[in-house]
Amino acid sequence: MQWLANVTTDRPRLVIALFILLTALFGLGLSRLELDNSTSSGLPDTSPYEALDTEIKKTFGTGAEITYALVEGDIFTPEAFEHVRTLTTQLERLESVDSVTSLANAARMEEDDGFLVIDDLIPAGDLTKETVADIRSYLDSAYMYRDSGLFSKDGRYTALLIELSEVNTDDATLSDELHATFDEHWPGTYYLSGDTITGVEFERMIRRDFSLLTLVSALLILIFLFLNFRTIQGAVLPLITVLIGVLWSLGGLGLLGLKISNFAVIAPVAILAVGSSFSLHLLGRYYYELVRGVAKTEAIRLTVAETGLGVLISGLAISAAMCTFLFSDISAIRGLGLQTALGVISGLFASLMLLPALLKLLPSPKRLAKGGEHGPIDVLLRWLAKGVARHRIPILLASAMIAIIAVIGATRIVPNSNFIDFLPEGTTIRESALIIDEVFGGANQFQIRITGDLADPELLSDMIEFQERAKEIDGIGSSTSIASIVRNLHEVLALEAGMPTTREAVAQELLLYQMSASDVSDLTSLMTLDSTQGLLNVNAKFVSTNRTREMLAELEGLADDVFAGEAKLDFTGTALENLVGEDAIKRDFVVSLTLAILLVIAIDSMVRSVRAAIVTILALLITIALQYGILGFFGIDLDLATMVMGALAIGVGDYAIHLTVRYMEERRNGLEPEEAMSETLVSTGRAIFFTALTLGAGFAPLMLGSLLPIQALGRLMVITVVSVGVASLTLLPAACLTFLRNPRIRLDRTTQDVNREVTTNA
Repeated sequence: MQWLANVTTDRPRLVIALFILLTALFGLGLSRLELDNSTSSGLPDTSPYEALDTEIKKTFGTGAEITYALVEGDIFTPEAFEHVRTLTTQLERLESVDSVTSLANAARMEEDDGFLVIDDLIPAGDLTKETVADIRSYLDSAYMYRDSGLFSKDGRYTALLIELSEVNTDDATLSDELHATFDEHWPGTYYLSGDTITGVEFERMIRRDFSLLTLVSALLILIFLFLNFRTIQGAVLPLITVLIGVLWSLGGLGLLGLKISNFAVIAPVAILAVGSSFSLHLLGRYYYELVRGVAKTEAIRLTVAETGLGVLISGLAISAAMCTFLFSDISAIRGLGLQTALGVISGLFASLMLLPALLKLLPSPKRLAKGGEHGPIDVLLRWLAKGVARHRIPILLASAMIAIIAVIGATRIVPNSNFIDFLPEGTTIRESALIIDEVFGGANQFQIRITGDLADPELLSDMIEFQERAKEIDGIGSSTSIASIVRNLHEVLALEAGMPTTREAVAQELLLYQMSASDVSDLTSLMTLDSTQGLLNVNAKFVSTNRTREMLAELEGLADDVFAGEAKLDFTGTALENLVGEDAIKRDFVVSLTLAILLVIAIDSMVRSVRAAIVTILALLITIALQYGILGFFGIDLDLATMVMGALAIGVGDYAIHLTVRYMEERRNGLEPEEAMSETLVSTGRAIFFTALTLGAGFAPLMLGSLLPIQALGRLMVITVVSVGVASLTLLPAACLTFLRNPRIRLDRTTQDVNREVTTNA
């Protein structure tokens, strides 16, 4: 650290020129930066259902993305049918649309003297009220349309399922085209839902949040820095270092050709908040030395050599903590971890090199040179030091009780990776998804591959029973299978309800269908031609992943009861992908938090000592336990945003590192433990107090975020900042006076050596 102090004060212009050059280089990367707005970025790269999904796509020709559209109005009128017909035609003309399924291209099956006649449900030409009434009567009687999800029973809604091509234009263009088509050809209200629509909405939210929240965070940090130092220099210089961290991190991602994720808005706010504490501690120590009468150059060198040690440890700790997310299976989490780590390292680099170089060239603040009494804060901190010294054992016991209660709360945490739950109530895309859920019976989906003899009428009857009973499960809606078509065929041809009773009847009715229909893709999309495999699609509502897991268990139990080993069932679908995401979140949470804690202990142990590292991590562990205890007790989901709290708490916890570094310095200066802690709290405690205010202000703008997880993270990080501050001023001093009375440090140079050298240089 002393070498670094000498370099920055001996060659300040060279250091500044280097930063200008690097900033220009990273600035080029900003022009290459892209946003990954897909909801899939929040899901694992690999899935246990991936192989089955691939087989289903290959076998049944499914897998293209579906956008669900719902139009509202008096549907069963000639005018509405005409609009639906026009809408269907116009949507099919879009370059990125493969096909559209709606009432306008649905089929009508009728028996004519022993023959099966398949016509369009809505005939060509002008429509009359009588024709529409007949269509409605048919839809109400035809089994395959009863729960098709194409129309609501009250006649208020009809649906269009838009199948997108594998290769389409960019999502924003497609979304605009879809909205423009509905605006032009439907006179009433409509709702759109699907990955593309959701992704575009997420992108717009993130772009708005990215600039707004970063700006608000920077302004609040600037205000609190000024309140702390009462000088323009003290407010602006730390802000320069953290803005370099933000710019270098974004530019670095651009130069690497990486995209930023939907939750990237967290990174710049975290970099600004955490990074500001580096310069805040350094400037605080620098001004403290100036007040003591130390010359400017010597004050800078002493600051870098001593306080710089704590800054280095805390910067490396938070960077290491965020780098643990690189082991995640979720690209959004990996990107967030990398972006934050790059920003923190860049801010650390700027704080330890650029800040001292600027201080060397800038004049010392005149106000600080006149005096250094801290007034009420100084008195309060000295009183606190005496109280901690007298009551350190009760403080440790009370902290242990809080930790135990928090751990109990943490056991109640419920993970959730459902993107619909990330959107606030009243959001257009959320309301659309919920309305479509209600009318469709769910736009989420379980896909079940059935392997068995699908020419057997008993197996087909079991499929119908499964579909009917599945609707009784809360959250499960309509379902379709080859059995639905066979039953509809039988009712048309045999003029009786129910299923065919013989294999020959099943084969004959399916053959008649193939001979009569101009397109049998609806048949082959549900059953293979050799009748050995079938696909059963079950619609489900967008619910929490915890409820989705329960629905899966209920469906599996129902399948065991109905089929009783008669066929082999394999489950997959979009609903299960959310479960994979939940499992990944839980795994990443445990792995990253464990690695982060171990890395912090290892880094601190190598720089100082194992005992110092363990004492320092104590306050952080209790704070982290409190974070997740709050999640459990208040029913806040563990999601892509809140799972990073633990790693961010380590960054916030640099208070603890700075306090123990300064305490060990005072002990090396010959002060007794209680006196050393008193001096530490008076000097570093003031920095901790204002760092807490600054960090809280830096994280608070997250509460203005568009997504609920980001809002929750903002509230929890403000609580974390306060908790770490309180723990650092009470629990940590008590732990130091109990377990670290005679610290040892792995440094060859003591404070006396540094003071001796700076005096010689003077």
